[in-house]
Amino acid sequence: MKCIVLLLAICLTACGRSSGDAETSYEKPRTSVTLTHVTPGRIRSEIVLSGTTVYQNKTIVTAPIPSFISEVNVQPGMKVEAGQLLYKLESKEHRALSGEPQENRLGMVAVRAAASGIVTSVMQQTGSFVAEGTALCTLADLNSLVFELNVPYEQSRYIIPGKTCTIVLPDATVLKAVIRTPLATMNTASQVQQVVAHARSSFLPEGLTVKVLVDTGHTGNEIRLLPKAAIQSDEMLTGYWVMKLADDSTAVRIPVIIGNSSADSIEIVSPLFSASDRIVLSGSYALEDSARVVILK
Repeated sequence: MKCIVLLLAICLTACGRSSGDAETSYEKPRTSVTLTHVTPGRIRSEIVLSGTTVYQNKTIVTAPIPSFISEVNVQPGMKVEAGQLLYKLESKEHRALSGEPQENRLGMVAVRAAASGIVTSVMQQTGSFVAEGTALCTLADLNSLVFELNVPYEQSRYIIPGKTCTIVLPDATVLKAVIRTPLATMNTASQVQQVVAHARSSFLPEGLTVKVLVDTGHTGNEIRLLPKAAIQSDEMLTGYWVMKLADDSTAVRIPVIIGNSSADSIEIVSPLFSASDRIVLSGSYALEDSARVVILK
């Protein structure tokens, strides 16, 4: 009987140890991260404006006579050359005689492009009856594309003709543009003035909203900078932090106070990081404090 009790005690002890070993051997998955460091530098002050694409030279193609539209050879976004056939129109008289044995071909009118361009809108389709002067389609000169910048009057001192600015498209494409002349009118409600800027670009649709960065020319003292990608924030943008490595496998959350920023860098006002501090650059999104990480080389 004593032997049986002893064997049971040994078995229970062994099971307890194996269970404990299984728990201690479990390791939480680690997040892959890349690192960066604080660097000294300067940030040139910028103002951020909005802008819109506009084709300055547009031609409205109209019907030369009252007629029925018998053929449409254009569609929005189509490039056309000077002299290219756009529409074929059929006069009322021609349609009335179309059943006769000998058709009067003089009743058919060809509408052609007066100059090369791109079709921005098509207003009429096959079968429609149009009066003389009715708009059929609109052509825009591809070389007349400009960006109209919306400039608050109090910032107009930074908008100098001949000055270079940066255009950022919605897909993050960056274009260099040259500021030209302000338009003569101003929005009375918002006190915003339109200023024209030119940039080399492939086709862009009219009415595209873009971001415009204009350098104010003021350079501050040397400051401590981090890439914007290293900075995390809450939903209300009231709190900011970075993930700093405490050792080779642990990242801790460090609250920071930020200052000025440029397109890709941001000033760290506090705390005072050293150049040897390892800051998580990518992979820090939604990381908890004291998260386990693995460093990607």
